[in-house]
Amino acid sequence: MNVAIKKHLIATIEFTTNYHVLLITKETTTASAVLKHHRQAIDEAARSTIPAATGLRQDEIWHKVIIHGILTTIPSTHKGFNTVKTEIEEFNPGLHPHCPPRWLTTETQ
Repeated sequence: MNVAIKKHLIATIEFTTNYHVLLITKETTTASAVLKHHRQAIDEAARSTIPAATGLRQDEIWHKVIIHGILTTIPSTHKGFNTVKTEIEEFNPGLHPHCPPRWLTTETQ
């Protein structure tokens, strides 16, 4: 990759168990800067090495959390879960769930 972009910006390349390829940038380089200036070169190099490659995207930091203590009387509806999402955002400034919460088990369990 560094040969393709003509700079030493990629520290390592890792292959995940989900068949993804991770390009880890050097500590002094952000992924957004590398993609902004070198997306086409990286895309071409990846596709020439891995023909099944479908595209590039910047990694996002995200988390899955389990919240205990939620009343089970909340309706299992879009409106009910949006109420929970709103409360999570109100009581945790800066936290913005990408989708409404959901139950981990069915009502019968």
